[in-house]
Parts: sequence; structure tokens; C-alpha cells
Amino acid sequence: MEPTSTASINPLKTARWFLAALLAVNLYRAMTQSVTPGEAWNFDRFIGPSCNEALARFDVNNHVLNTLLIRISTAGFHLTELSLRLPSLLAGVLYLWVVFRLARRCFGDGLVFLAVIGLLTLNPVVVDALSEARGYGMALAAWMWALELMLESVQSFSPQKLNLAAISLGLSVAASLAFTAPAIALLSVYLVWSGKEGGADPLVCARPLGRALALISFLAAFLFLAIPLNHADWKTLAIGATSLRQTINELNALSLGTSSAFIAAAARVALALLSFAGASAAVRYWRRQDGALLALTGATLALTLVLLIAAHRWLQTPFPQGGALYLIPLTTLPVTAVILKQNNKTAQIAFLCVSTVLLARYISVFPFGMYAAGRQLSGARTLAKTLRVKAGNTSVRIGASLAVEPIINYYRTRYRQGNWQPVDREPLTGAYDYYVLTPADAPLIEQRHLHVMYRDAGLTLAAPAPPAPAIQP
Repeated sequence: MEPTSTASINPLKTARWFLAALLAVNLYRAMTQSVTPGEAWNFDRFIGPSCNEALARFDVNNHVLNTLLIRISTAGFHLTELSLRLPSLLAGVLYLWVVFRLARRCFGDGLVFLAVIGLLTLNPVVVDALSEARGYGMALAAWMWALELMLESVQSFSPQKLNLAAISLGLSVAASLAFTAPAIALLSVYLVWSGKEGGADPLVCARPLGRALALISFLAAFLFLAIPLNHADWKTLAIGATSLRQTINELNALSLGTSSAFIAAAARVALALLSFAGASAAVRYWRRQDGALLALTGATLALTLVLLIAAHRWLQTPFPQGGALYLIPLTTLPVTAVILKQNNKTAQIAFLCVSTVLLARYISVFPFGMYAAGRQLSGARTLAKTLRVKAGNTSVRIGASLAVEPIINYYRTRYRQGNWQPVDREPLTGAYDYYVLTPADAPLIEQRHLHVMYRDAGLTLAAPAPPAPAIQP
């Protein structure tokens, strides 16, 4: 929809400046924040080692496509937090771009357009994913591009765009296995919704491509996942939330910055109602071009939840833990589409009011600093620099709490401290030159009479106290 007046240009300019500012914040965080435990674990197990060593084992923390791109990034540039997070940062750019395109295509260029952009980008879970060196943001960006390409193909049928959409869905799964359910759901809904074979209508031209699109998506994921999953142990794949309730509670707490039982219960009820309402709205607008967004997202939300529950019941797979951020667009987009379909000013004003309250909450808990996954260990980089100064060039043994072990090994490589002996995952029963402790192991400081060199809310650097000088006779 092209702007027709000067007034209609303002929301577009506002959106562009807002997205540019958000990108700048993402870049700043990627450059300055300490490595998180998940990032460090992935680097220590799957990026730092040789390819043969990295492929010899697999766990769900290894977001394969993201891991591969990080290996390329850190090999081409000196290892820094920025080079570690560069693939996620670039995926974040693609996500911001597709959100702008999709919101303008489906909601015009007014206040609703701005509200949707804010709701899809200011959620703290999404903000973290757009630069943290994990695969969630990359998977979300690829999934959103698949949706956008499908919507474009509805308006003007294009096998090329559908092929790209299928590839995007495969890449989404390769970036994070947590996106398997929404990827399968979106492709299935689109193929069923696209109609019967034959005819010139864009809605009925996709069916002949159905098998090809499914095959393309499978091959795109298989290309990256085949070898790693061949070395996977089912026990390592069965790690995650034990219930859908836990998944929703976690997403709600990270999004709103509160663990209120009332708000968590309200969020679960709202999601259940939205899934039923989305499926009903999809039926009502089935195969109507003007209802493509509502039909696709509404039915995909319902089918995704069904797939998650069915897989948990019959395959004993866990629910996603940390990777369910696809629920944010799958709830925001159909709700907005329904409101606009009503063509009721009162409903639209109510939507804008609720959106304003939600955006205000997002802004109040906006993560300018450390990523949520590593907030308790935000001082790791400062601690590592302190340790580098204290240890100098002396060969030292470092004992670390289990949660900190991959972080210290990361900074050992990051700062090229070959004199630091690699930290092993073992109890702190031996004697060490330095100790890096979390609050759980803090009692060791008094038990072993350690001298504290650095301490913050989550980490402590300590060393054995130097022996008292001998008393001269």
C-alpha cells in the first residue's frame, strides 16, 4: 500500500528510524556483553574443536546452521563476542526487514502498522534472539520469511517464491529443532489451503508443487542435520520443558519480566482461546485471498500446538524450552488481522490501547544490558580480564563451578591465554591456583581461606591466600 499523503509517510519514517535504532542496540550488545553459558557451551563443544571432534557428538544446544556460520565467522575474523554473534546479528537484520515488509503489506502504514512492528520486535525474548549467538533468532527470521513469501505468492503466484519459502522453512529447522512443529504446520496449512489442482487463480496453483515444496524443505534441513543427528543420543534430544504449561510460563516470564501466577494463568488461557479462535477464523476465511494472513497464521497456531502435544504424548519428545518464540508472531498476527477484519473503530481503538500497554511493559523491561540467559554471570568478561592480569604468563590451574566452566574455556581462547590450563567438568576437590565460583560454591572461600580478587552478584574470583612471611628471630 503506497502512501497517499504527507501524514501517511510519518509512520513509515518512524518505523524505519525505530528499526535502525533497534539494530544499533543489537550491535552494541553483541559487541559489549559477556558470553552467556549457552554461547560458551556451544563454542567449547562445537565451534572451537576440529570438525571431526565437533561432529562426533550432538546435543540440542547445538543449533547446527548457526554453529556452522559461527565457525565461518570466527575463522574469518579474530574471535570476539562480535564475531561469535555476527551470524545471529545478520539474521536479526533479516528479521527486522521481513517484519517491516509483512506489517506494511498486511496492515497498511498507519498506527496498526506501527503497533504490529513494535509487538513483533520489542518483546525482550525476541530482542535477545536477534543478536545472541544461538539459533533461535535465525530460525525465527527464516520462518517469517517463509510466511512472507507465501503471502506474496498468494497475491501473485510464483513457484520461485514458494521454492524459497520451502528452503526457508528447512533452514529454520536447521537453525533450531524447536521450529520443527511450526515449520511443518505452516507448510501443511498452506498446501491444504491453496486449493485443488488446476485453474489460473493463485490460490489453486500451488497444489501441483506440494510434494516438491515438502521435499525441498526436507532436503534443506537434511543437508545440515543429517550428520549431526546421526551422532545424537536420544537422551540428549529429550531435553526441554516437561509440559506446554512450563513452556508458556517461561515465555511469559521472559517477555513481561514477571513470574506472577495470575498473569501466567491468563497467558495460558489466552493462548488456548486464540488457538480455537484462530482455527475458526481460518475456516471462515479459507481460500480467500483477503484472508490469507488470518487463515495461515490462525490454522498454523492451532496445528503447531496439536503437533507439540501429539509428539510429546506418542514420541515422548519434550516441549520447547527457550525456542517457543514463534508463538509471538503466531498470536500477534492473527489477532491483528481479526481486529482489522471487523472494520470496527471501537475494536481497533481497543487493540491500540492494549498494544500500547503491552509495548510500555516491553520498554520498561527492555534488555539494554546482559542477555537473559546469562544475566547472573554478566561479569564474566570483567572477571576474565582480571584473571588475565593476575595470572600474567604463569601457567595456572583454574577450578570453576560447573556453570562457569565453558565460559572460562571460551575466554581462555578469546584472550589467547595458553598458560591457563583447560578447565575440566569435575568437582572442586583439588587444589587450584585460582577459583571461579558461583554463589552455590561460595562457601569454599571460607573453607579454604581464599583471597577474593573480584566479586559481583553472580561470580567470584579467588585464590589461595599467600603464606604469611616467616618471623625473623
